[in-house]
Amino acid sequence: MQSSTVPEIWKTAVVTPVHKKGLTSDVNNYRPISLTCICCKLMETIIKQKTLDYLLSSNLISKHQHGFLSKRSTCSQLLECVDDWTLALHNRYSVDVVYVDFSKAFDSVSHSKLLHKLESFDIGGKLLLWIRDYLNNRIQCVKVGNCFSNYASVGSGVPQGSVLGPLLFLLFINDICDILGDFLSVKLFADDLKVYVDIDSMDKTVRLQNGLDKLGEWSEIWQLNLSINKCLTLHVGEQNPMSSYCIRGLQLANVTETVDLGILVDTRLRFDKHVCNIVHKAHQWAALIKRCFRTRDANVLMKAFTVYVRPLLEYCSPVWNPQYVCHISNIESVQRRFTKHLTGLKNNTYITRLSKLNVDSLELRRLKSDLTLVYCIVHGLTILDCSQFFYVI
Repeated sequence: MQSSTVPEIWKTAVVTPVHKKGLTSDVNNYRPISLTCICCKLMETIIKQKTLDYLLSSNLISKHQHGFLSKRSTCSQLLECVDDWTLALHNRYSVDVVYVDFSKAFDSVSHSKLLHKLESFDIGGKLLLWIRDYLNNRIQCVKVGNCFSNYASVGSGVPQGSVLGPLLFLLFINDICDILGDFLSVKLFADDLKVYVDIDSMDKTVRLQNGLDKLGEWSEIWQLNLSINKCLTLHVGEQNPMSSYCIRGLQLANVTETVDLGILVDTRLRFDKHVCNIVHKAHQWAALIKRCFRTRDANVLMKAFTVYVRPLLEYCSPVWNPQYVCHISNIESVQRRFTKHLTGLKNNTYITRLSKLNVDSLELRRLKSDLTLVYCIVHGLTILDCSQFFYVI
């Protein structure tokens, strides 16, 4: 730190491709994770913590950003959005939501422009010089199996898989909320951006389009390209005028449902299709466990169910926790069917099986998750504002 230099070995990365979704034969469906020197990660951790303490104490990071920050998560972001949307529907308004996708955002960050933004946060001196050297002259190779590619230089981007990389990206994209103005609602989770507005008059659609025009200009200035073919518009509300929007002259696709941070959101905000999807996937994984595990020990199989199946049914459950009996029963059927085929439990009732396995029903677990979140909101253990969600008497 005193010399503001980074050893060459610290700037060398071995990239491991991690599959995201889609065809495994398509290289675009993989996320490049950089494996770097442990000593470098230790120093990055110290720098990140001290820098983050300064940024948060000075309120320099946008409150709309929910990625890579403590007390924030996909659940906190989705809860804020769904709360805004349901309140608009309660007031008989419609909502237009535009989902914006950046093309290879982490790999496209311009180093010179990132350093310029760091200076705007009053980050300077030896720290800025160290970060400059940390970003310059990086090299990497790709490892697939036991094979390594040749090393190549890295001219842009922040290394994914590093400790400091996510924070640097948050600072690079931080001002995007400011350019869209106060008349639009903006939510971020790292590079996942959505912009929405209540439609109580046609003037709001014009404002949203103006905001998208500014977004297009911002992306050109800061060289963070948009995947316009992946950007889309969700029209929430039955009386929605279904306005069309465009970015850089290209019209965005209108959809009736979309996956938002892992949750399938539809125009009516009922989440019934999301429930059907996770139940179908959970049944597949449960059947796979029974086929692939040689042991018939009930406790071992239940642990496998807990690790591989239950998270599919409980991810962000406070956002979509169902109120209809049919959906509650549909979700519970996954655990009910799995426990019924465990050795020695077939002839027992579902309640007895749960008691013998010492596990709770999925409905009870969702209730506990809701109560835990309420506790966190009331006691300030999350970024969510208590007054926004509850009336405290």
